[in-house]
Amino acid sequence: MAIRKRKSPARAISQTLAAIVANSGFPGLKMCPYPGLNCYACPLASFACPVGSLQKFIAMRQFPYAMAGFFAAVGAVVGRAACGWACPFGFFQDLLARLGPKRKLLRSQRGNWIRYVVLIALVGVGAYAFGQPLFCKICPAGTLEGGIPQVLTKPELRVLIGPRYWMKIAVLAALVGASILIKRPFCRFVCPLGAIWSPFNRVSLMRLEVDDAACTKCGACKGVCPVDLEVYRDPNSDACIRCLECTRCDAVRVSWGGSEAARDTGKPKRSVRVRV
Repeated sequence: MAIRKRKSPARAISQTLAAIVANSGFPGLKMCPYPGLNCYACPLASFACPVGSLQKFIAMRQFPYAMAGFFAAVGAVVGRAACGWACPFGFFQDLLARLGPKRKLLRSQRGNWIRYVVLIALVGVGAYAFGQPLFCKICPAGTLEGGIPQVLTKPELRVLIGPRYWMKIAVLAALVGASILIKRPFCRFVCPLGAIWSPFNRVSLMRLEVDDAACTKCGACKGVCPVDLEVYRDPNSDACIRCLECTRCDAVRVSWGGSEAARDTGKPKRSVRVRV
């Protein structure tokens, strides 16, 4: 079935506003976790990074009750929607994707299990064993939002630049290059926060449903999906970032707690064909 609705600016507006709010420089909320990946070390960060906060508790050998409650509260309602609508680093990758070819590389979902390995090995076991937030030491979001701005705005820090800093720059540069050629590579294959949100897609109040009678399995949904999913194969896949671009097809709809969301506006629909 063809994509019949034009792309809405709503998600881009949400992503832009989320990035601004997360980095508005308001210090009063910096003890509160943000649902997207946004570095605490950014000079203008208004919230705490949830991955950094989680590692802090684990490194101190304390159960992260507050973080567990935060993840459960958000995930149970919208699943992984924060990745698609509120994550500044995800937005950064979406912008980079516009620079490259329309047909991207690595269009299958093979390897997306790696983000669970990162979550367990670095965020969990690594932080516990070494007493440090290991993932933060290589996180490209931290380099972009924290490391580079801190060095640019605080000249006294430049004398501390060493091999580890340049290693982080290299990781960020590799990610930038990959994001031009592959849709959201960090989100799909590396992000531990995405690994935390992912299982909630199966149980959250927000659901995606596909009308099997209307769906022709044409693959148009994959053409507009930021993570290259064919939604009819698994509407609530753990890889889905709930961006809702696929709902531009009349065969796909959002439901809340099992009741279908009202989507019909009564306006005539015009088909917009999408190449895949």
